[in-house]
Amino acid sequence: MQAGGAASLLSSLRIGILHNPGSGTNLRSPSAMHRVFGDHPEIPHRDVKDPESVAQALGELAAQEVNTLAISGGDGTVRAVLDVLLARKPFQRQPLLAVLRAGTTNMIAGDAGLHGRPDAALACLIERAARGGEDLGLVQRHILRIDPGAGQTPIYGMFFGAAMISQGVEYCKNKVHSVGLRGEIGPGVTLLRFAVAMARGDRDIVRPVPVSVSIDGAAPTTNDCGIMLVTTLERLFLGLRPFWGEEDTPLHFSFARAQPRCWLRALPGILRGRPNRFMTPANGYVSHNVRRLQLGLDSPFIVDGEFFSSVPGSPLVLTDGGAMDFLCLR
Repeated sequence: MQAGGAASLLSSLRIGILHNPGSGTNLRSPSAMHRVFGDHPEIPHRDVKDPESVAQALGELAAQEVNTLAISGGDGTVRAVLDVLLARKPFQRQPLLAVLRAGTTNMIAGDAGLHGRPDAALACLIERAARGGEDLGLVQRHILRIDPGAGQTPIYGMFFGAAMISQGVEYCKNKVHSVGLRGEIGPGVTLLRFAVAMARGDRDIVRPVPVSVSIDGAAPTTNDCGIMLVTTLERLFLGLRPFWGEEDTPLHFSFARAQPRCWLRALPGILRGRPNRFMTPANGYVSHNVRRLQLGLDSPFIVDGEFFSSVPGSPLVLTDGGAMDFLCLR
């Protein structure tokens, strides 16, 4: 977005709040956000808990001419908002998004949201908006569009994962979060557990997933997959950047075979997105920035931490769903 257009938007913010009381941080500190709501009764807010309530709330906020959505929820709540905004388009012009760290992992907020406690960040956003957008900025991120095929509704989000990624999310939710390890620590512990299992070739932990991949219309290749991710974020939890493609296209795609060579030697470069001599296609590692992926995948996958199932016999197609503007605090 051009500087002049950004300044014009930031000087006339009309905020509406979507609040998921069941998201991780909100659930643990239910009174914190309500104190901010009480201090600013002039700002409309809606509680949401599922896709239907998100759609209804967005329709109501659009009717009130809100142009900035503060999202007090986790990655799944943000994904539900993106689904409505991009599929149903309740706003004449897409609103700015201000994502609060109010969930459990908060990967989207960590890259393109407002840092700090969600109640403090929201209060700061409201104060700065009242001052004409002083010390607010914008970052732009593209949105993934996932078409499951067979006439299914597209899914919108910012992070897609399969094989070890989806298996790791399941493990994290069932084994790690249940003992109180939340925030970025939980995924970090899970990553360590699965990295060790992959080094040992432990297929009871990291289960290979057969997948065919076609990149930007090229002929598909088929492999047993150990890791697959596609994201439009520029950093993941703990600041990781496990993608190193050089193409000027919006979707970061990374893939590792089920038994890649030199795994422990390649791993530091993979996590930082800095290729070393072990991170080669011959050793089982691929990363590109792409426009379109077509996947033959018959196992569950995740989008922003939520599980989805492939339609048997139908390819998954991942493309650029468009760009959105996210507010940040300078």
